[in-house]
This record gives sequence, C-alpha cells and structure tokens, in this order.
Amino acid sequence: MKILLFGGAFDPPHNGHLSILKEAAQYTEFDKIIVMPTGTPTHKKGCMVPFDVRHYMAQLAFGNVDSDVEISDYEGTNLKDDYTYLTLRHLKEKYDNADIFMLIGSDSLFSIDSWKNSPEILANCTPVVFARKTGVEQEIYDKIAQLRAQGANAVYIPYKVIDVSSSGFRGGQHSDSVLPQAVDAVIDEYHLYDDNETKRLQGTAKLLAKIMLDEKRYIHTLNVEKLAAELGTIYHLDVDKLRIAALLHDILKHTSYDILLHRAGASGIINRIKDKPKQTLHGFAAADYAEKELGITDEDILWSVRSHTCGRNGMTDMEKVIYLADMLCEGRKFESRDYLLSLARKNLDLAMYKALVHSVEWIKSKGNEIDTDSLEALEYFKTLTDNCKEEKYE
Repeated sequence: MKILLFGGAFDPPHNGHLSILKEAAQYTEFDKIIVMPTGTPTHKKGCMVPFDVRHYMAQLAFGNVDSDVEISDYEGTNLKDDYTYLTLRHLKEKYDNADIFMLIGSDSLFSIDSWKNSPEILANCTPVVFARKTGVEQEIYDKIAQLRAQGANAVYIPYKVIDVSSSGFRGGQHSDSVLPQAVDAVIDEYHLYDDNETKRLQGTAKLLAKIMLDEKRYIHTLNVEKLAAELGTIYHLDVDKLRIAALLHDILKHTSYDILLHRAGASGIINRIKDKPKQTLHGFAAADYAEKELGITDEDILWSVRSHTCGRNGMTDMEKVIYLADMLCEGRKFESRDYLLSLARKNLDLAMYKALVHSVEWIKSKGNEIDTDSLEALEYFKTLTDNCKEEKYE
C-alpha cells in the first residue's frame, strides 16, 4: 500500500498547497492521500487559528483533490506530542507497514537532519520534495544524494514555484486571491485573521461552535450568547467578552471523555479532578481549549467558561451572567424558568441562589452526583442573600 502524507499547519491552506499536492499526487499511483494539519507545531510558534478550524479549512481546500484523500485529525486529537516520527509510527501501525511518501518543501529537506529522531523518519518514509523558492534545484539534488549515500531515499518533483505562503497571507503580503474560494469565504465570514482581536475571537468562536456542535447545541449556544449580551447590557458589563465566553462555553460538549479529562486536568485549576462528575468537566476543559488553542488569557472570559456548569464560591458578575444565560436562555423549558429569568434581570445574586437551588434539586431528583463546587456556590449565595428583602424564596 502506498500512502502520500502531506502535513502542515495550513494556517490557512492556500493555492500553493493545493497545487503542489495535485502535482505530487501524479508522481505514482497512491492508494491513499492523507492531509494532516499539525496540532501544536513543535518547530514554530503556535498557529493563529485553532486546530479544529485549520482542519475544517483543510477539508474545504483539499477534499476534492482525489477520491482517496483523507483529512486527518490525528495530530490534533491524539493527546501526544505531534513529532513527525511519532506520526509515522502511527501510520505504519495503522496501515500494516505501508510504503509512506511524505511531501515536504526544500527548506524542510535541508533541515531534516535536525528533526527529532530523523534517522527513524528517513527509515519510515520517502520524502517527496518540492522547491520552496527558485535557484535551489542543485542544492536539492545534492541533499538527496547525501541521503541516498546514508541509505535513505528521497525524490524531487520539478515544480514551478508559486510565491505564496500562509505567513505572507497573515501578514498582508498576499490578497485573498491566493486562497481556495471556499477557504476565502469562511475566513471572510468569520473574520478568522482580522486585525481586531475581539472581532477575530468572536468570529472564530462562532465558527468553532458551528463545526464542533450538533445543530441543537449550536442553536442553544447562540441563544446563550443573546441572553448573555442582554444581561451584560443591564449590568454594564463587557458585552464583547460575554459573547466570546457564551460562544465557547459548550465547545467541548460532544468531545470524548479522555480528551475532557486531559484538558480539564491540564487547565491547572482542578484540585479534585477525579472527584468531578463527568457532566461538569466540559466547562473546565473548554477553558483550557480557549487558552491553549485560541490564545485567550483574559481571566474574565476563562472563568466564565470554567464555572458555567456548576458555579463556584466568589463568582464574578460575568460568571453569573454566563451561568444564568446557559440555564435560562430561549429553548430551556422548566416550570420556574420565567420566574428565574425575571429575577436575573433584576438581581444577579438572588437569581444565582434560586438557580442553584433549582439545579441541586434537579440533579438529586435524577440520582446524579452533585459537584462540590455547586454546593459551595449555593452556600456562598445563600449567605449573600440571607438579608435581602427584595424577594421571598417560595
């Protein structure tokens, strides 16, 4: 079995990527072509957009190159370092020691000796090389000869160099004409590379919600965003931050349990990780995702995402808004929803206390475990509202 592997950050994928893949696909009759966006690149700074968006753009860009093309999510979901030698090990095991050809640029060829475990890489694949710039053809031949003298192999594909790069697009040196039409459309619609950070984060978060959640959960997310913005306006909070937090709060709702555990543990804010009920982990994991994948460092946003499932002692007003918006937005149907919503528009602390009472009672009725953070939050808000006479708790 012959496999062509094409890895890269694809931040974003451009017509140069597409052109060289089509060219390389003609080198021999491949049984399978695997396009593999990197997870967290080990050889360069982190990507501007998160893995799931780059994977989605790769599907748009390369999905129709050949009927046997697979856009792999392996390096973004394997919970391990994404070194090339590990990826090749994985592919060798998965495809019964297949013959792997790895498409790389000339710059990568020249530096391949410095890659981690490079002898293993060269033993497990044949680099298929294209020139990244003009005037390097002889240097490519010399390097291939050196590799062959060492018992490795590589092949060179003569190719008309296209002067385009992802970094050039991000830096404004290239227009959107260098992108596949579908990629350009999604970048434009969701402001994925906008200079305005708020617009970029909101757009990216909305696209993530659309591609990572099912339709019902996506609509719920938009409803949470709408109510969070309304409550934020009432209480003079930063509505832009609330929108970002609302769009990200359930982003990992459909993620596998092992990834939830990994990200929740990596967040560094759970002392009782093994004691957490499964249903509460996605908020903590989503906060880690927001920080690691989107580069969000704003604690208002991160804590609002973390605490939306169970609350906590000492919640900020932004946290309260996201918690209540998640519980009370359009589409939620339970008997006291309208009463709690009217209360949320008048007094956040009173609404939080009543909402937590309802939540704890509902969880008990289902026979599920109550998170200790919820119990601590309930006691905290009870203390805050003990002397409040605005509402009676019926």
